[in-house]
Amino acid sequence: MTATEQATTLRYELRGPVAWIVLTRPERRNALGPEVIADLGRAVAAAREDDGVRVLVITGTDDAFSAGADLAFVRSLESPKDIVDRFLRPLTEVLRAIRELPKPVIAAINGHCVAGGLETALCCDLIVAAEDARIADGHARFGLLPAIGGAHLLSRALGPHKAKELLFTGDTFTGAQLAELGLVNRAVPGDRLEEAVTTLAESLAERSPSGLARMKEMVNDGGSVPWQLAAALELTLTEAHLGTGAPAEGLAAFAERRAPVFGPGQ
Repeated sequence: MTATEQATTLRYELRGPVAWIVLTRPERRNALGPEVIADLGRAVAAAREDDGVRVLVITGTDDAFSAGADLAFVRSLESPKDIVDRFLRPLTEVLRAIRELPKPVIAAINGHCVAGGLETALCCDLIVAAEDARIADGHARFGLLPAIGGAHLLSRALGPHKAKELLFTGDTFTGAQLAELGLVNRAVPGDRLEEAVTTLAESLAERSPSGLARMKEMVNDGGSVPWQLAAALELTLTEAHLGTGAPAEGLAAFAERRAPVFGPGQ
């Protein structure tokens, strides 16, 4: 039995080339406690190690994607150092693994998505949300801070002024509202969320895995540096990508009027 099969707080499902991580702690609105963090880390590692997985989807159950930190667990910790060492650092490592996964990651926000739940979604590459999903930073309501990169990612996605509005007020927005603002890629009716995400994920699974991995690196690492450095990074990554055979397959498919077929290393 694998580590993901032993998980108690999520399901790890393989649906063809797409792996789904489904958080299954609805009685706590999928709050992020130590068990969830550990299970999520193992599931992301499983997706990374499986060459058959081309795309990863993270979603929740019932009316919640994730309500953020398990505040009961956080309150049980005895000192600020304990909070950092036993909660924030482990969660940061998992979110780093999501962000650095060389495969597209889609957050499918099905319901409440607050604080650390939003930070988790922001570390994914694409966000598809139910139109009526309830999304908020929420930290300010409890005198807390977004300690795992949320302020940085919100400001990159929305610009500083709108990011500060979400951070300072803690107000809740719907998936449809955040799609209009550009934080959410697509907002769809809740009963069509899984269908819409499946269609998107399967289309990404047909792309060059090497190409998508390098595009992800270009955006993640090159988006906050001067143009000269970003251009140099893109040139280096493109040179490496040319050796994978993916561009040759894509051009051959174009010439032969067929869909390209990319192998795991391409």
